[in-house]
Amino acid sequence: MCSGLKKWLKPKLTRWRDRLLLTPEQVAPLYRADAAHDFDHVLRVLANAERIGCAEKADMGVLRTATLLHDIARADQRRTGVDHAAEGARRARTMLTQAGHPTEFVEAVCHAIAAHRFRNELAPQTLEAKILYDADKLDSIGAVGIARVFAYGGHLNRPLYREDDSGEHTALQEFRVKLSKIKERLFTRTAQKIAEERHHFMVAYFDQLAAEVAGQR
Repeated sequence: MCSGLKKWLKPKLTRWRDRLLLTPEQVAPLYRADAAHDFDHVLRVLANAERIGCAEKADMGVLRTATLLHDIARADQRRTGVDHAAEGARRARTMLTQAGHPTEFVEAVCHAIAAHRFRNELAPQTLEAKILYDADKLDSIGAVGIARVFAYGGHLNRPLYREDDSGEHTALQEFRVKLSKIKERLFTRTAQKIAEERHHFMVAYFDQLAAEVAGQR
């Protein structure tokens, strides 16, 4: 456990950037998305962010707050098509401003939220935004990433497996168009190291899946 996490769990500091701003218990009711994007996802991303943030010497107050709020508009994207990153940043700005947090802090948190999407033209500019992006993407690969992509496919009643380009976005297509590319699009050295093992596991899994579907193994 890094010193920043100890301070977060037992806050006795006076500087606003190091205070405990939100707890997981406070934020959990804001999440009503599917199993792949629920609050368990947020907690996993938080664990990733803690690990990366401690190693990269990030502002942990900004990072934790942005992580806890990064997907608060995810359910709305599924329902209305709104960009959940942009909408989440808008809501976070209102929430944190009304709570009296300094503008510098609010804008740092909101930039990280707005820039965390894989399919997004807004690139993360700050260290904390890059770490949130990386932490979120690490939850999309490896064993957890595989579980999530099948959970989401089941939620949408998609086929378990399709090798051809039938137009149905299966787990295999998601692996090809997104998951297989994540390792090369991470920003921090710490996340890149973590991604190596997860990427290799995922590649081996989809190779095994294809062989089993074909009756070869």
